[in-house]
Amino acid sequence: MSDQRFSGTDRYVATEDLTTAVNAAVTLGRPILIKGEPGTGKTQLAEEIA
Repeated sequence: MSDQRFSGTDRYVATEDLTTAVNAAVTLGRPILIKGEPGTGKTQLAEEIA
């Protein structure tokens, strides 16, 4: 298991709630569903996590 935690990047500023959800999904090895309006950064988030 990796000790790396997602906390946002220079290109993507994540809220505390989003950071918690992403880290929980990564830790548990489970998928996370990200939904929202077009242009809200869903694809960029996926790229930053990958």
